[in-house]
This record gives sequence, structure tokens and C-alpha cells, in this order.
Amino acid sequence: MDLHELFSTAVADLPDVPDQVPAAQRIRRRRTAVARSSAIAAACALVVGVGTLTFASPWSRHPADTDKTVSVAATPTPSIPANITEFKPGKRSAAPALSGITLQGKSLAVSYTGHVTVVNVWGSWCLPCRQEVPAFSEAYQKLSSKGVDFVGIDTRDNNTAALAYDSQFGVQYPSLRDPVETLLLAFKEIIPVDSVPSTVIVDGSGKVAATITDVTTLTQLDEQIAYALGAATP
Repeated sequence: MDLHELFSTAVADLPDVPDQVPAAQRIRRRRTAVARSSAIAAACALVVGVGTLTFASPWSRHPADTDKTVSVAATPTPSIPANITEFKPGKRSAAPALSGITLQGKSLAVSYTGHVTVVNVWGSWCLPCRQEVPAFSEAYQKLSSKGVDFVGIDTRDNNTAALAYDSQFGVQYPSLRDPVETLLLAFKEIIPVDSVPSTVIVDGSGKVAATITDVTTLTQLDEQIAYALGAATP
């Protein structure tokens, strides 16, 4: 018997109210009887519904019948930051020849062979360069004794200001003067010439292992130097 039939039966069983009873009283009695019948019908429906839930409700299933499939989230793959480009061995281009006059007025020809070389493009006028230079100074202190060379390209700069910059931040590796971007233009196929600061990391065979544009960090430097050291030959 469905809920409609239960309610109809309950209403059909309502007692008749004598006509001589005042109308208002008859209405109250009738309402009370209807409410009582509705409660009875609802209770019956609940009993029937419980029986239905035993078969249809997902909470009533026996544990043995439950779906045992477990969804496991995939482990995210570490991604390379957007400002870093890595080049796989065998697909690396040769680093441009780099030579000139240092801030101290000495001639310098950079050799890439047999060790990793970190080339940093900077200028004393460049505020982001000031943010990253402590990382270069610390990396140099840690790695220069392990065969990693550092050299700067000081571009579009005043030599006096550049020397004061090096002194302020305790930079100990050499930088080449590049007032009119002559040296920087030699790297135009590797890094954007308008991106200052930029960093090029060259492996032991003289090929570009990675580039970093914009501000870098000590962690990024360590990782990319390690990458070049681990794959120093093509």
C-alpha cells in the first residue's frame, strides 16, 4: 500500500461529527481528527520507507558490497620556473667568445673549457641586480674552490658607479666593461638583450646548459650549476 492509499484510508475512518454540534466546534474536531490521521499515515509511510531504504539507500549496504576503489592523487612533477631555460646535452649551442677589459682595467679572455662558467649580466643602475647580487657573492664563495668560474658583464654603466657597486656588495669575481652593449649583443641568440639582469651557465665543454632571465636566487643558481656540472659534456 502506497502513501496515498494509507492517507485515504485514514481519512475515510474519520468519525462523523453530529450536525447539532456548533459549526466552529465541528471544524475544530474535524481538524484534530485529520491531523491525527495524517500522523498515523506518516508513521506508516516511515515504516514502509525504512524497509525500502534497506535495499535502496547507499548507507544501508553491507561493507563487503561497497566500492573499494581508492582514488590516489598523482604526485606533481616539479616544474622549471618560467625564468629558467635548461638545454639538454646534445642540444646545446656553443657559448659566444667573451673577452674585454675588466672594471679594474685588466684584459680578460674567458675560457669555458674544463669547468662550469657562470656569466651574469648586470648594471649598477639596475635595481633587480641589487636584489640578486648577494646570491652571486655567496655562490662564488661556495663554489669557486670547486672549479666553478664567475664573470660579470657590466652593461650600459659608468665604470666609477660599477666599482662602487662591487665594493658595496663585496663582489670578488671579475666583470667586463660593456658600456655600449657590444658584449651583450654577442649573446642575443641566447638571452634577450633588454633583459637585465640575466645569467648564462656554460658547461665544461663550452656549451650553454641553462639561462636565467630576470632576478635569480641562490637556490636557482645552485640548482642550475649542479645541472651543468652533472651534464658537463654533450
